[in-house]
Amino acid sequence: MTRIGIIGVGHLAQELVAGWMRHPEERPEILLSPRNASKAASLSREYDLTIADSNAAVVEHSDIVILASRPDQAAQAITGLPWRAGQHLVSVCAGVTLEDLKAAEPAACHRAMPLTASRIGESPTLLFPDSPALRQALKSLGPVVALPDEASFDLATVNAAVYGWVFALIAEVTDYTISEGLDPAVARHITTHSFRAATGMILKHPGQPISDMIDDLATPGGITEQGLSQLVSEDALKAWSRASEQVVKRLLRRS
Repeated sequence: MTRIGIIGVGHLAQELVAGWMRHPEERPEILLSPRNASKAASLSREYDLTIADSNAAVVEHSDIVILASRPDQAAQAITGLPWRAGQHLVSVCAGVTLEDLKAAEPAACHRAMPLTASRIGESPTLLFPDSPALRQALKSLGPVVALPDEASFDLATVNAAVYGWVFALIAEVTDYTISEGLDPAVARHITTHSFRAATGMILKHPGQPISDMIDDLATPGGITEQGLSQLVSEDALKAWSRASEQVVKRLLRRS
């Protein structure tokens, strides 16, 4: 059984653990850092997990160590621990580079970017560098997407932010229809399933350009064309690109 240790037991770590615990027959052995004692204790009670005495104990007894601390604390969190060859350190801290993880050598250092949808097995989890062992460990959280280089990883990481923005967009449309009199439960159901339907269509037809799908929907004089025209005229769609650009600059530590 794979032994997975977690350093930094915060919100994302909770979602990862929930994802790993979904299938009893595939559960890894999980060891929690004692830091953030209340969340570690909560996970321990819910899933019968062990809390280590120290971060050093997490490293000593784990094959794979997930680093989920705050990015500005990542380097300090892994320094001086008993890392060994044949072990994997996987940082899920946004913007923390492989260079920042050198204190974990001779362990193999990796970056991953899972989403909170790991809890339901729907996270497209970014990974660099690739590793068969890590693909196996992460697959229960959702599809694993290995990137060819660190620059590609940083660029793709913007989707972790976009994931959160989509919640805001769904909330905006839902709140509008509620304000106009639609039943709140119906509004939420219809809006969320409409987004799910759109992504389902795109996933079902991977070879078809998304722009062609939009053209098929935006028939002349129709309500889709009307709404898109207004969004374009108000520069609403390009605002997403600008927001993405600012996130990438931050990830790459550009001014």
